Amino acid sequence: MNITGAIFDFDGTLFDSMPVWKGIKDKFFDRIGLKLTKEDEETFKGKYLKESLMLAIERFNMKETYDELLSMFFDYIKERYLAEAEPKNDIKDFLGKLKAKGVKMGIATATGESALVAVLEKYGMADYFEAIYSTYTVGAAKTESKVYDVVLEKLGTEKETTWIFEDALYAAKTAKANDYNVVGIFDESEPHAEELKELVDIYIHRYEELPLT
Repeated sequence: MNITGAIFDFDGTLFDSMPVWKGIKDKFFDRIGLKLTKEDEETFKGKYLKESLMLAIERFNMKETYDELLSMFFDYIKERYLAEAEPKNDIKDFLGKLKAKGVKMGIATATGESALVAVLEKYGMADYFEAIYSTYTVGAAKTESKVYDVVLEKLGTEKETTWIFEDALYAAKTAKANDYNVVGIFDESEPHAEELKELVDIYIHRYEELPLT
């Protein structure tokens, strides 16, 4: 495995944190005092985060702006991460091996940076990463490659020897379509694991499976 740069997803890839997200929007709305009726629940069902927050502002005549509400949401996520999220299996050993090889590392995530930094610092992992960017900061979801491209630019490594680490099929599809090398990570939350396995260059259950030369 020829690698000079590594760009990691966060949830399900670096951390076993996907359970934090189960029912998170309803829990957040309850946390800030919004009581959803059955009708409300149906209205919000299946909506992406941005859609849900903007709809909440309109439906409940909230005084907060979208950016303010999004910041509140990620503050809540940070709290949940610190209480519940733990590093993925043997990831800390793997990061140590990459650092020893001089590999530059970054994170491309759909979660607010402040939440990530807090839990990375809790587990002594923050110093491994030279660039951390969210899809919200770069203004494009992982259906586009922008967040990967921004992290790649910040790392300053060659694309040909920079690897994307992802547990989600849709994100891995984006990376592969934009000529990135991709390592697929098994996570119980991904219902399309077999398709992911067929798509990526390397597929693993544990990081120790990766051949670092």
